[in-house]
Amino acid sequence: MLLVLMCLVIAVPCIAADLPLLKGRRKRRDQVVYMLIWAAGIASSVCALLRVNLPSPLLIIIMIYKPFNDIVSAWIQ
Repeated sequence: MLLVLMCLVIAVPCIAADLPLLKGRRKRRDQVVYMLIWAAGIASSVCALLRVNLPSPLLIIIMIYKPFNDIVSAWIQ
């Protein structure tokens, strides 16, 4: 649990250092995407530290791609 806390302690100053670059009225969308990417990175780091078994992200891509590939293959043939 100490490693998870250390990961968060390291991530917070890194986020705070980059956040001023995204200030402005037109950059709200950039801030949201930035925070989502940071959240995904922190979550994956915590899962790795806690040794949580997660399925490969490639399986999600295959699950999305396969029906699309089948439809396009049917159209071409």
